[in-house]
Amino acid sequence: MSASSVTTVTARRQFSEPRYVVLLALLLGSQPVATDLYLPALPSIAAELGNPALTLTGLMLAFGFAQLILGPLSDRFGRRPVLLAGCAGYALTSFAGAWVTTLSGLVICRCLQGAAMAALVVCARASVRDLYSPVDGMRVLSRGLTGLGLVALASPLIGAAMVAYFSWHAAFIAIGMFAAIAGIWVWFYYVESRPDAAPVDANALTASATLAVLKSARFRAWTAMLVATYGMLFCFLLSSGFVYIKVFGFSPLACGLVLAGNSVAYIAGTYFCRWLLRRTSPDRAVRSSASFALIGAAMMLIVALISGPQPWAMIAGQCLLALSHGVNQPCGQAGAVGDFPEHAGRAAALSGFAMMVAVFAFGQLMAPSLGGSAWPLVISNTLGSWAIAFVAWVMVPRAYAPMQRNDGR
Repeated sequence: MSASSVTTVTARRQFSEPRYVVLLALLLGSQPVATDLYLPALPSIAAELGNPALTLTGLMLAFGFAQLILGPLSDRFGRRPVLLAGCAGYALTSFAGAWVTTLSGLVICRCLQGAAMAALVVCARASVRDLYSPVDGMRVLSRGLTGLGLVALASPLIGAAMVAYFSWHAAFIAIGMFAAIAGIWVWFYYVESRPDAAPVDANALTASATLAVLKSARFRAWTAMLVATYGMLFCFLLSSGFVYIKVFGFSPLACGLVLAGNSVAYIAGTYFCRWLLRRTSPDRAVRSSASFALIGAAMMLIVALISGPQPWAMIAGQCLLALSHGVNQPCGQAGAVGDFPEHAGRAAALSGFAMMVAVFAFGQLMAPSLGGSAWPLVISNTLGSWAIAFVAWVMVPRAYAPMQRNDGR
């Protein structure tokens, strides 16, 4: 971070950076808690209530649509009130989900939970742009996402323990407790980060602001990266419990360990991201990470073509994909809002909405095949790695080309 950037950030931030990084980890970690922690419970939910695919895809679709409302609201009224309301809603819907007895009731709770979760994630991403320049934002966001990785590491293990020793209902109680902790942290340690100079009049809510964001080539490129990298991860999250437990015969605890290993690789990717950003530009960083995605997916596909899908190849290949995701995610999230300090909430919302619409579509495509074979996961990883490579090697360089010409490079 440059000296001028440090001065600007210090003047505007009224809380310490370590506490802010913890805040980012909690807010962004609400997403893997809502998904990873209950993944080991999916087979139990399926046995008791029916096919649980909509409990995950519904969460993500509500999460995407709610961002379109909550992002602009946070630009107008500030991040803090939206965050506090989101934490309260996230906790209440989690506890409610622990007591439902029908699949439709659980889907409703999960959709409401997704809407509340949108407040946490969109405000977290917008606050990074409030406080940091685009490249510095990628670095600090990667630190927050390292914390998210730790949350994701613990989540499947906690979920597996809840299912093994109690029931799937206990997993939702654990999710609600996490939300309560996040709300307490926001209450005590988060001071409003939205700059006073940010436009808050009615003009900020017009379609012109949205069009300005959508017309940006860098916004479109980084959003495409988010769609590709998170879409591939979502396919893994949705199907992993069925693939490893139903197809490969793993115990719920062993499945939790596989998910935990994936999180370790993701954490390593966030460190790799910071290492790359100290040495090169964001566009070159994602070009490097795309190679890991291609290698990991190719390993799974080649082994599957030769001898059928194998657990060792799936686990090793998915770890390489997670390593790539650890670079692509902070670069994509910070890059998508980087050009819009006055509309950071709106830009974060639009990119998040695009991600979740894609995720919902992927979920609907994969849902009919859950538990039947590992091939859908192999295919989705292969297609996802190709998409990541296209975005990293074509779309992002084209978006950065005008800036590089202006800089004389």
